[in-house]
Amino acid sequence: MKMRSSGVSRRQVLKTTIGTTAGAAAYSLGLGGRAPAYAQGNATTIRVLSVEDPFFFALRDVIGDFTDQTGIDVELESLSYDAMQARLVTSFVSNTSDADVVTVDQMWTGQYIDNGWIRPLDEFAAGDADLDITDFMPEVLYSLNTWRGHLATLPVAAYAQGVMYRRSVADQLGLDIPDATGSWTWDAYTDTIAAMNGQNVNGTDMFGTVICGSQPTPIVHMFTQAAASYGARWFADFPASPEWDFTPTINSPEMMAAVDQYARLYDLSPPEAINYLWFDAGTRFSTGDIGMFYWWTPYFYLIKNNGYMTGEPSVVADDYGIAPLPVAGSTPQVISLGGWSFGIPSTTEKADAAWEFLKWSTSAATQKAMGLVDTYNYQFSDFARRSLYDDSDLTAIYPYLGTQAGMLAQGNGKIARPPAPVYTTLEGIMGLELNKVLIGQQTAEEALSTMDDLFLNTLRGNFLIPYSLPSFDDTPEATVELINRLA
Repeated sequence: MKMRSSGVSRRQVLKTTIGTTAGAAAYSLGLGGRAPAYAQGNATTIRVLSVEDPFFFALRDVIGDFTDQTGIDVELESLSYDAMQARLVTSFVSNTSDADVVTVDQMWTGQYIDNGWIRPLDEFAAGDADLDITDFMPEVLYSLNTWRGHLATLPVAAYAQGVMYRRSVADQLGLDIPDATGSWTWDAYTDTIAAMNGQNVNGTDMFGTVICGSQPTPIVHMFTQAAASYGARWFADFPASPEWDFTPTINSPEMMAAVDQYARLYDLSPPEAINYLWFDAGTRFSTGDIGMFYWWTPYFYLIKNNGYMTGEPSVVADDYGIAPLPVAGSTPQVISLGGWSFGIPSTTEKADAAWEFLKWSTSAATQKAMGLVDTYNYQFSDFARRSLYDDSDLTAIYPYLGTQAGMLAQGNGKIARPPAPVYTTLEGIMGLELNKVLIGQQTAEEALSTMDDLFLNTLRGNFLIPYSLPSFDDTPEATVELINRLA
């Protein structure tokens, strides 16, 4: 998942160093008493490539602790989402990767593992007590980190989706917003937004909501949450099936309901939202003229700032609440899970040191330290570990953590945005056609018919219909079984 618009991408290099002898001693005393070869007089430096989502800034501020504990120096480099994907694919294809740890989007995981570009982590994780794998939320590992029954990556930032609303606006207009334990339908959610739209509240003319309209990717990230809630699916039988069937099921009543719903939300948004990227929607809410919207859970804290990681309070910093996502009648809720993970390239010669970094960066202790970084007004609460959602130090800063944990527990990223081998192409098709609906170039019926045809042609052209390669019954239960085996 990408958090920022491409206009603010940059590259930043950070190198931390510490004496090897002191680092080896700290590692021996603090991490179980077994100092590896690289911490016994042979200084090691690893290179870590990271996207510049919020976790990067928190990680950057605490990364010296890793060197203190292990004696391993780190060169941490940040890139934009698009630059990361392009650089990784180019280096993997040419077998010249210059990194020891790489950031992996969940949608890239299958491609990277199947092509041998990253190493499965089973051999590292099996029996490693320091990993404490049973503390990870299984819904997160299932959605982000497993592929064909193997552990491919480890989650450094896990995102669900939820609703943010202006308390003062709801109070002044007498609108009822359900609390964390409540529920509402998409119709009730939209009616509430409509009641906010066009109102003048304390001198501000309000828009009811804001959406991401930019294609190909941002619009898909937001739309697919509505689609998953309505029960829409992309394929006949994938991934939770012993026989994968990629026959598209895009042109369905459930997907139609989701498209109609999304179009209604755009009608209640600023017109310029048709061009909004990921971060644009959150930024707009922070300016104070949006009544309510739903988006990735990192925005639960990002909207406190008047810009991306500025540390300067926004006008809504003390005037917003968190509410559950709407449901579609009796259809069971499915919340989209996304986020970022670290993997080990198969080209690295420092796999053991890389594994130590993966364990450290995703550990409860490090993730808590990241959450306590106040450089940017406490801008990290994207925890994948269950224990952190009950941590009193963290809940004091992020009081919504209990609600967020419940959202993650309802999550299934492999339903909301199923990681098919040609996902990026299919996402591009969906994003373009959805954007055309919002600007009135075609009807929802025309868009879904076109999507279904283009999906079918793409899947056939890539030999996914009929599917003749081995399948894997990729269920959440399979991930639980994997966790138990590795533990």
